[in-house]
Amino acid sequence: MPRSTFRAGLSLLCLALALSPRAAADPDPGTSFGDAALPVNLSGPVTLEGCVGLALGRNFTVRIQQFTVFEAMDSVEVQKAAFEPDFNFNANKQFAFQPANEVQSSTPGSTAPTGAPGQQGGTVTYFTSPTTTTLETAAFTVNDTLITGGTVTAGYTLVRADYDPVFTLPNPSFSGTASISVTQPLLQGAGTDYNRAAIESARLGVRISNLNFKSTILTMVLNVETTYYNLLYQRGQYKVQEEELKQAQQLLDENTIRRQTGVLTDLDVMNARAGVASAQNLLILDRQAVHNSEDSLLQLLGDREFSSSVGDVQFPQEPQSEVSFARSYKLARDNGPNLAVAQATIDQFKLAALKAKRNTLPELNVNGGLAYSSYAPSVSQSITGNWNGYNWTGGLTLNIPWGMHANRALYHEALSQVRSQEVAYDQADQMLVVSVRAAIRGVETSVESVRSSAENTQYAAKAYELTKAQFDAGLATSYLVLQAQNTLETARVSELQAKVSLLLANANLRFLEGSSLQLYRINLPE
Repeated sequence: MPRSTFRAGLSLLCLALALSPRAAADPDPGTSFGDAALPVNLSGPVTLEGCVGLALGRNFTVRIQQFTVFEAMDSVEVQKAAFEPDFNFNANKQFAFQPANEVQSSTPGSTAPTGAPGQQGGTVTYFTSPTTTTLETAAFTVNDTLITGGTVTAGYTLVRADYDPVFTLPNPSFSGTASISVTQPLLQGAGTDYNRAAIESARLGVRISNLNFKSTILTMVLNVETTYYNLLYQRGQYKVQEEELKQAQQLLDENTIRRQTGVLTDLDVMNARAGVASAQNLLILDRQAVHNSEDSLLQLLGDREFSSSVGDVQFPQEPQSEVSFARSYKLARDNGPNLAVAQATIDQFKLAALKAKRNTLPELNVNGGLAYSSYAPSVSQSITGNWNGYNWTGGLTLNIPWGMHANRALYHEALSQVRSQEVAYDQADQMLVVSVRAAIRGVETSVESVRSSAENTQYAAKAYELTKAQFDAGLATSYLVLQAQNTLETARVSELQAKVSLLLANANLRFLEGSSLQLYRINLPE
């Protein structure tokens, strides 16, 4: 898959999510969508779908993970390039000069008198002429590696020879040679499966990178959901604490008035003031927790300025359906990336084992070649003239390392890696079973907790109303009213926590199933 296709696919899925019906009510993110250089604007109502859409285009972890996919794609092209032909051209000129030399040679039996020209006592002196030789060579070759493991080399060589003095005709002369040679392994290094193993392994690497990218997206969605729900909880707890402070302040005002009329004592007023102080302190801590949660959400959305205020967040309307281990486990196996990554890794190790096994065989190569040559007084005639010279070669090459110990050890090592990864796959499957079982149990427990905590809140509210009525009638102390207030506050926070825990349990189950991609209409390119 080309890199441009991957980028286009990711951009389209982000845009589709932003324009989906679930996100139709979101505020327009404007130029901040997908542009991490601009600040995030969350001043309006903030929905979970809108946050997920922003994080897809801006989250730093997601953007970093994209580059690992690009690198894996490039590695496939690198492996394919091993079977692409390469072209070579070589031009060379050679010049040789031999000066005139005086050469003497003895002439046994010579009767020439001493002192005769060119002769001295039976020795003949020769004077060679100066010679020059010029050779100009141009060679063009094409080398190609076959998918079977063989190599093919084809070429053409043109040589111009010029001699002075001329001792052969024609001069200058042009000789051309066209040749082709083939070498093919028969044992070690032979076969299309052996030679395609590196390409297939690189393609599996692309699949693994895509699966890891999918895992990153699922994790990012889970983190956004968790942070969004945590912000819901912190703001809900803040509102509960505000109500608690309001009730504590109302009780203090009432106790102050009743003390002035002599109905209550200073102790009642001090207890009420202590309740107000405690509520104020908790409110300050809750405000800090709210701001921290807002920063965490902005951080996930790739914001670097943290200048935007986060608008209202609402509980998402998620219909609660019956959960089933069989259904969730099947979805987790089919959609989850972890087992798929483990399986792709096993396939990679099997390809390495295939090559290692083939390398335990001896090297046996067959080779052959054929060449035709021509000889003419011009370049054109050397190309179009008679190709009446030829030669051919053929043979076998056998190489057997003593004992083949190294290659056999490498093959056993490759087999061990395959078996180890198969055990790791079974371990990952077991962990998936345990995780899905725990997630199912978490959803079921949270559903029951929401129901019981809602009842507890109703009872606590009723108890507070009765205690307050008794206090107004003079039948209960302000201390009892404070206790009832604290009990009601704890019940409300517990109910809020139970609701958020149910949302988190559902999000965790969707994460394991891989179904959160369908929920937010995220279609990742394969």
